[in-house]
Amino acid sequence: MELYVRIKKTPCFVFDYITDMKKFACVHPVITKIDKTSDNNYLVYETLKPGFIPFSFTYPVTIESRQLDNSVTIRVIVMKLIKIEMKFVLKKDKDFTIIEENIKFKSPLLLQSLIGKNFYRATYPDVQKYRGSVVELFLEGIFNKD
Repeated sequence: MELYVRIKKTPCFVFDYITDMKKFACVHPVITKIDKTSDNNYLVYETLKPGFIPFSFTYPVTIESRQLDNSVTIRVIVMKLIKIEMKFVLKKDKDFTIIEENIKFKSPLLLQSLIGKNFYRATYPDVQKYRGSVVELFLEGIFNKD
């Protein structure tokens, strides 16, 4: 899944929020906590509210960032079944940043029908408002910073 976002922030500012897990956790809509486990490795705590009963879980995350080309790769393994890789490339466009977000899902065949935009939208209910991007979801918090 490829998504493109254009926001009025500098690439440096966006890069900082994607790579600094404390900042990332503060603005992400479903992450409640992030613990650093080692260099570039974290344990993420999420709580989803698909109905009246909240569903909480944790998963490991690895982050690779390259400031030289403004790229960030986040790898996630949810419930030992679903592997998600999110690649972000940030490009300056005058006073804006264009964020190219490439998301790949890998899971057992039975889960394949749940993965993709439908799963994404069910997981992040406000995604309709933001055209489908996790970056756009948590950037709402960034817009209110400064």
